[in-house]
Amino acid sequence: MHYPSLNQLLFSGLLLVLPSLVFSLPEDRDKPIHLEADRAQLDQKTGTSVYEGNVVITQGSMRLAADTATIYTENGSFQRMEAVGKPATLRYKPAVDKAELHGSSQRVEYDASQQTIVLITNAKVTQGSDEFTGDRIEYNLEKDLVKARGSAEQRIQITIQPKTKQ
Repeated sequence: MHYPSLNQLLFSGLLLVLPSLVFSLPEDRDKPIHLEADRAQLDQKTGTSVYEGNVVITQGSMRLAADTATIYTENGSFQRMEAVGKPATLRYKPAVDKAELHGSSQRVEYDASQQTIVLITNAKVTQGSDEFTGDRIEYNLEKDLVKARGSAEQRIQITIQPKTKQ
């Protein structure tokens, strides 16, 4: 009986999970997904993959960097991802006519069903000259909606630049 190697299992898990992580330009969905990490572990029974050490996930304009990324699947379908770093960083281009979005925080969560990215603890999101900072920032990809929340230690700060005349 032939048993798959750990590398084969990890690669199979990535093929099932990563295509659903795409939250960037529509044409990025056809681009290859590249994941780098120092270590990886895939538990097929629980549908959980853990990537540790200098984790970088890229696809087209999307790039996520973290110390650790945990990806959760259910019946082979991507559900959510949690990334932790000091800080974890995210960048992507939501549309051709929009400025690239840059985010950083201690924790980044992505929920596929809600189409939301949540940045938690020392969160900062910059798009062009506009900037949101706070304890928690939620970005709804489908609605292009940002919500920010402060804490006792960190009030939200928002800077929105006036639109320039063309």
